[in-house]
Amino acid sequence: MSDTNDNAFEIDFSVCCPDASAPGEPYHAIMKVDADGKTDGTLWGQGTKLMLFDDHIAAQKILEVLGNQGFALRGVTKAHLEELKKLEASERAELFVIIGFTARGDIEAMPLAEHLARVSKAGNPPPIPKKH
Repeated sequence: MSDTNDNAFEIDFSVCCPDASAPGEPYHAIMKVDADGKTDGTLWGQGTKLMLFDDHIAAQKILEVLGNQGFALRGVTKAHLEELKKLEASERAELFVIIGFTARGDIEAMPLAEHLARVSKAGNPPPIPKKH
C-alpha cells in the first residue's frame, strides 16, 4: 500500500498477510480471511482502532464471540508489528493491545506504545544491590 500525499508510506504485504503457521511473537491478531483461509492483512478492530492481543486465549475467546467465519487468528511477528506501526505513524490507524477481561467481562485494552513500555519495564527489573 502506498499513498501519494504528504503522508506517503509503503507497507510490506509479504509480512502483513501471515498464514496460520505464523508465530504470535510478540502479538496475536484476529484477521480477515477469505474462503481459503488467506488474509489480505486486515486486522479486526473498531473503525481505525486496530486490536492486537498479548494473550492467545483472550484472542480465541474474542474470535469465538465474533462467530464470523470471515476472521481467523494469526500470529504477529516483530517484522509484521513494525509494518503495522507505519499505519499508526501515518495516522491512518491506532493500535491497541487487548490484555484481558474485567471481572464483569468487559475487554481491557491499552495503546500499543503504552503496552510496549510496560513490557520493556517489566522485562528489565532494576539491578539488585550487591551486599558487601
